[in-house]
Amino acid sequence: MKYILPVIFIGFVILSLQAYSQVSNVDDPIYKSIDKRGKAFLKNSNITSVSIGVFKEGGIYTKHFGEIERGMGNAPTDEIIYEIASVTKTMTGYLAAKAVLDEKIKLEDDVRSYLNEDYSNLAYEDNPIRIKHLLTHTSGLPMSLPLEMKGVFDKLSETAPEEYYDLEKSYSKERFVEDLKTIDITTEPGSKYQYSNVGAELMGYILEIVYQKSLGELFNENIFQKAEMPNTAIELSDSQQEKLVKGYWMSNGHFSPNSLDKLWGAGSGIKSTLPDLLNYVKFQLDTTNNVVSESHKMLYTDDNALKIAYYWRVREDRYGRSYNHHGGTSGMQNWLFVFPKYRLGLSIITNHSGPKTPNYLGKTVKKILKDIIR
Repeated sequence: MKYILPVIFIGFVILSLQAYSQVSNVDDPIYKSIDKRGKAFLKNSNITSVSIGVFKEGGIYTKHFGEIERGMGNAPTDEIIYEIASVTKTMTGYLAAKAVLDEKIKLEDDVRSYLNEDYSNLAYEDNPIRIKHLLTHTSGLPMSLPLEMKGVFDKLSETAPEEYYDLEKSYSKERFVEDLKTIDITTEPGSKYQYSNVGAELMGYILEIVYQKSLGELFNENIFQKAEMPNTAIELSDSQQEKLVKGYWMSNGHFSPNSLDKLWGAGSGIKSTLPDLLNYVKFQLDTTNNVVSESHKMLYTDDNALKIAYYWRVREDRYGRSYNHHGGTSGMQNWLFVFPKYRLGLSIITNHSGPKTPNYLGKTVKKILKDIIR
């Protein structure tokens, strides 16, 4: 009996601390903002769920809203895994920055110097595509390969996800390498911004060549392990695959197929959890990391004030210089922001994809920023 009362007392203290922690979370201005903006996000058309995370000065805040599957009540959690799509490019950019510092590549290098076969077509009037052009979407390479992918989602048809999936399924690295020989570059590389998944995949191919390792290995060794991202990968384990969610395209009542990513995965192949992405934000805010500093260097700007670092979109505004990237598949979209001035970053993800979704995400982030930065 003399041992029972102390145990009961300790248990009471633990429960009290847990309750206090929950109240503190509710009262925290960051959690209050996330809660308010997350609930408002669910009111947008066709949205069923959203996950919002904030990293600020060492603290991590996450909260999830809605349900993954419409009408099923299965709320998202910190454990579920999302396709982060083109946010992957920022990680490919980090590896490219490392390769520059390791003197494996140079920004001014002609990309053809890394390719064994004849790619005389990868130039415009003797002006070659250079490494820096791949990193800034100024290579003149097309949006996607195979070329039939162009415009699949522009039609906004309900069958677009399945059409895209079928094209992915029938494609391969071998076909990509051959199709590169058929591309006609019609503008001088470096002169015009033209978003290109092809350029990102070519960058991934070159990184594998110079390091003699798979891109998955390079991501794992240089980012995922160092940034403490255990549930992030191009190729998921069986247990991780079970946690990969599906999402909706526009007003479809059925899930879109998950992306196949049969190429290198450098453009859009990574899957991750919300906590892992906030650890990635922390990684990006490490001022002692020379590779991060290199990857944040401005490589391109145009007359419209578009600024690009190593795939990062760069902004200069009241929040100082910040870095962001959007990513979307046929079933989910996300946006990642890093604000070094405030030791702050945000990640917002929804398992819905459509032409209005980026606007929903961007507006929500702006409101959270106004809430928490005074």
